[in-house]
Order: sequence, then C-alpha cells, then structure tokens
Amino acid sequence: MPVQVILIRVAIDQSCGHWNGPCNPQNRDFVYVPIPQMNRANVPGLERRYTDCIAPALQAFSKRNGYDVPLPTHLRGQRMHLDPDFDYLTYGDTASRGRRLLQFAEDDVVVFYGSLRSIIDGKLIYALIGLLVVQDVAQVRDIVPQRFDENAHTRNLAPEPTDVVARGKRDGSGRFEKYIPIGEFRDRAYRVQRPLLDAWGGLSVRNGYLQRSANPPLFLKPKRFLHWLQRQNPRLTPVNNP
Repeated sequence: MPVQVILIRVAIDQSCGHWNGPCNPQNRDFVYVPIPQMNRANVPGLERRYTDCIAPALQAFSKRNGYDVPLPTHLRGQRMHLDPDFDYLTYGDTASRGRRLLQFAEDDVVVFYGSLRSIIDGKLIYALIGLLVVQDVAQVRDIVPQRFDENAHTRNLAPEPTDVVARGKRDGSGRFEKYIPIGEFRDRAYRVQRPLLDAWGGLSVRNGYLQRSANPPLFLKPKRFLHWLQRQNPRLTPVNNP
C-alpha cells in the first residue's frame, strides 16, 4: 500500500480558461479539457492545440449523449497545457507547488479532480477524473530530451529546470472512464461532501476545501481513501479522452 496520496485540481474552469469541460450526470460521461498554455512558448512541433485534441473529443461526447457541445470560440486554435497527460501517464508542476511530489516514491498515488459542467442543468460538478500510481518523480533538469514530449512542462521551449514531473505506472494509472462526483457547495465554497470526508479519513486542508490551491492536500489516511476508491470500481484508460 502507498505511503502518500495527494489530491490535485486540474482541468479548465472559469478561473483558468473561462470554461468547464462537459459532463452528463445521468451516465457520468465527461470530456477532460486541460487549461490553456497561456504565454509560454512550446518547442516547435510539441505543442498541443484544442482544435486538434479537444474538438474531436467534444464531437464524440456530443454524439454519445445527444447534446451539441462545441469547442468555444475563444479556445479554437489555442494551445493547451496538457497536464496531466494520460496518453503518457505524466503530471508536472512548478517547483513550489510540486515540492510535495518530490517526496513521493514508487507506488505513492496522485489523484486528480476538476470542476465539470452538467449538460443537463448547467450545474458545476466537482469530481475525481483519474490518477497516477507513481513510477518515479524527477525534476526537469534530470529528464532526457528524448522524453520531452511526454509532459507539458518539458514541451516548453525554455523549461524551468526545477519543475517536477511524476510518471505513472501503466498498471493502475489512467483517466477514469466515468467521473466520480465528490463535491458540494457549503460554507461559501465548494468542498468535499461531508460523508466522503468521513469515509476517507480527512484531508490536510480545512473542511474539504476544493478550490485551486498552491498547496495541494494530502489524504490523512491514504489506505482508507484507496479502499473507498476501490469500492467505486473505476475503470481506467491510458488516454486523455476516449
């Protein structure tokens, strides 16, 4: 069993990208939409664009669910900060925000969640969307150029050498085929549902706070959380969007 499990918020939202990836609460289908790349230049040929990667996923989602969900105009042609990248099972972060990851060892777990938008009623749904079972963790300065295409932080033209990249094992890592809802709005913020906090044994953040954070929380009782997650029986796929 892993010693450490961390909960990290990812994916586009109103504060970073001015949109939310769509989801269907009737069947828990969703599209993983990363945040924008912003102003950092990419190595030529290593950029990832919404039009190429997300537009086809939205078309497939629309066909599956009978709703027309097009790529917003302001994202067309824009570059993505594709992180985590489930195609390569990697996740990168800055030196400050990723400092806890440097303490992670093989078989520790990185769990991802995001805020999705229901196609049924337009409500926000905070949900788990995937995980990495850690194979290894390295700083960018120690990653060989042959692996630069595997993560958003190493696709930068001038990568920060102290940025951190975690690589997941093929066995046990991936995007969830169906999201797992975890959030509710209480005490003027989105937070983990109280029954789930009890079931997990708590987080190292006050009252299950789910907004973006410079210091992602750890699960206080990681084994209890992983036993809970196992009971949810999530199906994993090593792709960003099926």
